[in-house]
Amino acid sequence: MLPHQVDRSNQTPIEPNNPSVYQLMGIINLAKRIHDHTYKLDPIARSLLDTDIYKLLMLQTIWKEFRDVPVTFSLINRNHAVRLADQIDIGELREQLDHARTIRLSKRERIWLVGNTFYGKERLFSPEFIDWLSGYQYPEYDLKVRDGQFMIDFEGTWSEVTLWEMPVLSIISELRSRCALRNVGRFEIDVIYARAKAKLWEKVERLNLLPNLKIADFGTRRRHGFLWQDWCVEALKEGLGDKFTGTSNILLAMNHDLEAIGTNAHELPMVMATLANPCHRCRGTDQMVDFHR
Repeated sequence: MLPHQVDRSNQTPIEPNNPSVYQLMGIINLAKRIHDHTYKLDPIARSLLDTDIYKLLMLQTIWKEFRDVPVTFSLINRNHAVRLADQIDIGELREQLDHARTIRLSKRERIWLVGNTFYGKERLFSPEFIDWLSGYQYPEYDLKVRDGQFMIDFEGTWSEVTLWEMPVLSIISELRSRCALRNVGRFEIDVIYARAKAKLWEKVERLNLLPNLKIADFGTRRRHGFLWQDWCVEALKEGLGDKFTGTSNILLAMNHDLEAIGTNAHELPMVMATLANPCHRCRGTDQMVDFHR
C-alpha cells in the first residue's frame, strides 16, 4: 500500500531563497504540485548539488589540473524527429536557464560536502576546492533555434563550463514533461501518477525477491522531473533497504541519507585526447592514472 500523501506545496522551505527544498517529512502530492505551479517561476534547477556526484569528482581534477583550458560544450538532440523547439517555449527555457545561473552553494550543502564520507574516504574534496565551489556560478550561455531544435552552447574555461551538463539536460527533459501535462486536469494527473507509483512498486516487490541484488539510481539527466525522481528514490530506499546502494544525485543522497554513487565519465579522456599531442595518444593508461591523483 502506498503511504498517505501530504500536500507540501505551501510548507515553509528549509532555505528561504530556495522554494523547492522542503522539510523532509510526509510525501509530496505530485498531482496537486504539478497541476498548480503556484510560483511565478517553478524552478527546475534547485541546487548546485542537483547533479551527479561524478561531475564534482571530475571537476575537482579539472579545477586542479586544467582549470583554464578553453572549451565549448553544446546541447545536441540526436533524434531529429523530436522537434524540441516546437514543443518547449523558448521563453520558458531561457527563464529556467537564467534562474539556474542565480544558484549558489548553500551553507548546509557546503557543510555536508566537507563532512560526508564518499566511498569510505573522509574529506574527499579539498578545502581549496570547496572554497572555489562556494563562489561558483554557471557561466553565460548562447541559445538559438534551428530547424525545430534548440542550439545551446556554453563557452568558457573547462572548470566553469562542465557543470552545465546536468542542469541543461534535466531542464529540457522536465520542460518537455510539463508541456505534455499542461492541458491535463488535476484528477487525471492524479490517476497518471497513481498508476506510475503502482507500476514502480510492483517492480520493487519483484526486485526484492532477488537475494543478491545491488541496485542504484542514475536517472538525473533523463528524468521526468525532480519531484518524481525524489519519490522514486524514497520508494526504492524503503522498499529495497540495503539492496538499494544509493543514487548518483548528490542532492537526493544528502536529503535521504544515501550513498552518492559514481566515479567519472568519458568527458575526461575525450578532452584529454584532444589536448594530448600525437606521441601521447597511445599512452591512455598513463593519462587515466593522472585523472585519479
